[in-house]
Formats: sequence, C-alpha cells, structure tokens
Amino acid sequence: MNFLSPIAGLLLAAAVLPPLLLLWFLKLRRSRTPVSSQRLWREAIEDMRANAPFQRLRWRWLLVLQIVILLLIALAIARPRVQGAGESGQRTILLIDTSGSMRAVDTTDGRSRLEHAKDIALARIDALHGGGALFSESGETMVLSFSGDAVVECRFTSSAAELRRSVEEITPSDQSTHAVPALRLARAYATNTDPESPWPVGGPAVIECISDGRIPDLADRFLEAGESLVYHRVGSADPANWSFSVVAADRDVRDPRQVRVLIGLVAEGDVPDGELVLRVDGGVVATRSTSAPDGADDEPFARLDMVLGPYTLDAGANVEVELLVSDANPADNVVWLELPPPNPLRVQAIAPIPDLIRFGLESLDPASLDVVDSPEAFQPGYDFTVWPAESFGDTVLPEGRHLVLGGVPNGLGVTQDNDQTTPAVVMATEALHPVMRGVGVGRLEILNAPAWKGSRGVTELMSGPSGGLVFAAEPVGRRVVAVGFDPMESNWPALPGFVAFLANTASWLAEVPEANAFEPGDVLRLQGVPGTNAMLSGPNLEVEVPFDLDGRGQFGPLRTAGRYVLQSTGQRPAGYAVNRTDVEENLLGSSEVLQLRGSAIGEEASGSARQSVRGWILLIVLAVLVGEWWLWRR
Repeated sequence: MNFLSPIAGLLLAAAVLPPLLLLWFLKLRRSRTPVSSQRLWREAIEDMRANAPFQRLRWRWLLVLQIVILLLIALAIARPRVQGAGESGQRTILLIDTSGSMRAVDTTDGRSRLEHAKDIALARIDALHGGGALFSESGETMVLSFSGDAVVECRFTSSAAELRRSVEEITPSDQSTHAVPALRLARAYATNTDPESPWPVGGPAVIECISDGRIPDLADRFLEAGESLVYHRVGSADPANWSFSVVAADRDVRDPRQVRVLIGLVAEGDVPDGELVLRVDGGVVATRSTSAPDGADDEPFARLDMVLGPYTLDAGANVEVELLVSDANPADNVVWLELPPPNPLRVQAIAPIPDLIRFGLESLDPASLDVVDSPEAFQPGYDFTVWPAESFGDTVLPEGRHLVLGGVPNGLGVTQDNDQTTPAVVMATEALHPVMRGVGVGRLEILNAPAWKGSRGVTELMSGPSGGLVFAAEPVGRRVVAVGFDPMESNWPALPGFVAFLANTASWLAEVPEANAFEPGDVLRLQGVPGTNAMLSGPNLEVEVPFDLDGRGQFGPLRTAGRYVLQSTGQRPAGYAVNRTDVEENLLGSSEVLQLRGSAIGEEASGSARQSVRGWILLIVLAVLVGEWWLWRR
C-alpha cells in the first residue's frame, strides 16, 4: 500500500487526536444534587474522579471508537492505494495493436490475437469505470488503435458504455506495425485533452499498450519524464506459421507468352507440411508440396524459394497462389498477381553501336531494334534505350529505361575517383540482383577500367580491384544499368556470360510493374477518365473514387490484403492486388517485453496498477459511527 497524500493525513490526525484526548481528560462541572441514599455515593465519587482534570484516563469504548473514527478519516484523506486491477481516478490511454500479426489464431480457443486484445481492453474499462459513484473518482479513458497509422477510436471520457462500444467496433488490418505515430498522439492527448488548445490541462496519463510486442519502431524511443507505460501481452512466443516473402511473375524476353512465377516462403517454428496451389483466372494450373527447410542457427525462421513454370499465357491474367496448410495465421497464406498482357520487346539504340553489341541485342529477338543517329533523335516509348558513353556527354539521361555502355552518366550517384584507367578483373558480383542471375564472369578481363565509386542507393553489380565496374540504379523516373568500362576493350562480348547479361538486363529494364505492386499501408494510385467517378471494390470494401481533370485518382492507405477491382464507365475492369510480404510483420513470435531505448517494459498479466481503497474506508467509518451510537444509547 502507498499513499498519494500522506502529509495531509498526518496533519489531520495531529490536529484532531490531541483535542479529543484533552476533552476526555478535562473535568465535567456539575451542580450539587442531594441524594436520598448513600447507595449511589460510590458511583458518584468514581464519576467525579474520571472527570477530574489530568487524572488517569479510564478505559472507555466510546473513546476508542472516536479515536478509530478520526484515524480512519485521516487515512482516507491520505488517499491510500493498493496493488490491484486498476485505478478508477486516473487518466488512461489504451493503445490496441491492429496490425497484420494480430490476425494470428495461435491460441487454444481458435480466436485471433486482436479478439483477445479487445477482451483485455474491455476488462480494463470495467476495472477503471465499474466501481460506481462511491468507489470511482471520475477518471477518464481514451482508446487508440494502431497499425500503419494511428486512429482515435474514442477520446477521453468516463462513459464505460461509450468506451466499450469503441473497442468492440475495432477491426483488424494487414498493415505493418508502427506505434510511434500512436505514441505521439497519445502523448499529445495525455497532456492536453483539447488538441485545439495550446494550454495543457493535466499531467501525463497512464499509457497501456495491448499488443504481441512485435513493434520494431519503438526500439529507438525513450519514455519521457513522468510517463507510465504498461504492456499487456497477447499471443504465443513460439507459433508455427508459413507466410509469403516474395511473389512475382517474369515473362521471357524472347517469348513474352512464357511466364514463370517466383515464390518465396518463410517458415517459423515447427510448421507442418503443406501444398502450394497456383491458380490462373480461377483455374488450378499447378500444385507443389512444401516442407520447411533447415534454417540458420541465428535466424528465427527458414526460407524456401521456388520457381513455378514456365506457363503459356497469351493475355493478361489474374494469378493466385495459396498455401493449403493449418498454421497460426491463415490470413497470410494467399497472394495475388495481376499479370499484364505480353509486351513484345522494343529497343532503341543511339549510334554508334558496335557490331558485337548489335548482334547481342538481336539475339534477344526483339520486335524492333531501331538505331538513331544522335541523342537529339531520342524517342520515348521504347522498352529501353542503349547509350554509348560518348553519345550523352555531360547531359542527364531522360526519363525512361536505359543501358549505358562505356561510362556512367551524371545524376546516377556514381563518381570517378580519378582519370586513370587500369587493367582489371572482376573480384565480386551481386549475384542476387536480377541482372546478374546466371552471369558467369570468371574469365572476364578488362584492358582499361576506370575507378568508379557508387553512393548510397546505387547497386554495384560488378566490382574490380579499384572500385565498381557495373552499376544498377533507379533514380526518380528512371531505371538504369551502366557498364563503367567499354565492353569492346575487354573479352566480355566473346564470353557466353555477355549474352546472359544482355538478356537479364533487357528483362529487368523492360519489366512492366504489375498493377499489384502494393503492400498494406500503400496508397493506390489510379488512372481513369478525367472528371468521372469509378467504383473500387475489394475485401469488405466498396467505395467511389473520383478522378481529377488529368484522370488521376487515389485511394488509401490500404488496410487489407486482397484483390481489388476498379470499374469505370466505358472501360474494362482493372485489377489490383495487395499482398502481405513483409517478413518482419509476418513473423508471429510474441515478445515477453516491450523494448524501448534504454528500458524494457515487462508484461503485465492483468495490467496491475494502484487502486483506491478510500470508499472502503468510508464504509468502515460509517459502521463505527453506528456502533458508537449503539453504545451511547445503552
């Protein structure tokens, strides 16, 4: 037990107890009264002694009861608190996690983590606002939900019914967990219940976070002075779950009708075997059994990558990949792709183009390979353009897709250390990049290699003794592969790896971003008829989207993974897919502590806090007063 106002209680006790005792010590002055017998004389003498000043105080129950009453009143003034389910008089903010991991059903009753979080929130509301008028101190509670963004579900109120209704109406999302916006909002409301007023109206509130603890953006945040944070944990620490980390489709550059589907899976815990099903436009195309591979000792999960296909698709298609398995989170066991129609390869080249380079490009069997005489004749609309270094000079490449041979253009984030060139061999490659997939460079020798150095955001696809040799970058409005040396001053065009490099480069540069390149939390940017409205439908969603005079519209942030369809008057329906492929969010292991910078908040099973016992003390005072009255009546 502790006391919020111990000094006030002590001062009250010191002020009232001595006068009470003094009154009992003082003699009562009574008038003389004749008696008819000496039988009562002894009692009269004793009564006079008891009331004589500063005599020995005799035992009296009335005195004891009066002392107890005064002590209890002083105790109530001191505002004692005991450890309990919560304090009714405090200002409390309930933060409820609604991110994708809270969809997990890793509990014995088959209910989701969010449902259990809502149960905890409702129990906290009952503890804070269920005491009635005698035991409540008119405390206020606020409800916030958070995932990718923060939502005020209910502002500060003492109405338990309103708070319960706001909690029951909270819905899950598939967004990644970001608690910092919710924490900032909670702090703003904690010191000022009226956000439109610049003046604070109260001290810090108690913030109670109900989550599975997988909140990475809190790791670099401090608790502020006087701030109190309570963590209510939900979920299992060792779930068994499959989830997707990658889903993509790749059309063959030589034959765009041929499609391969690339799948990445993550296995967490002791997962069961499952079956992967590939559907195209609703029909089953392929199945594949899945078993969890052995993971690294320092990783809490194992990765499984596979390639399905190739399959012949002459037109655009809706692709769905589902993992049939019973695991901890069924919500992350399906992904979608909106595959565009095949796009015949169209290449533009700026003269001069060496014959070996032209021969390598023609081996890709493009629909067209057009060579223009100068950079001034550059035309947009091609899948990519090939530039010799001497053709672009100091100018910045225009928007589009480009392959640069013999140097690195300005604006790419690559600089040259010096003007000297030296012979070089390839020391390292970025083998995971799509451009370098299957490209052998073991016998590649370069006669004159400049010393290039890439900045942050630029990928070195090949590195030599003095720096980078080949780079890939995606500045705003551009996608560029730059070969920093002249291929004709090396033996590369004579090696089989050069044709593989050109094929991979053409595939990466000509890649058409599928309409489904979205994650939960992204904003869906749409194109439609200028000045009209279109209907967007999706999982539990049907909303009208307006388009401006340029035909641009948007909707978001997206909360739920799934397939979305945009229907506009006079146009074919356009499909969009939103997939959960964030590995950090798909991992479900619940954390025992909420990790902040410099502190770790331990789990509170019941959200324990200091609870007022003043109401009980007042009831005891009332009972003692009744007992004193009864003794006095006797």
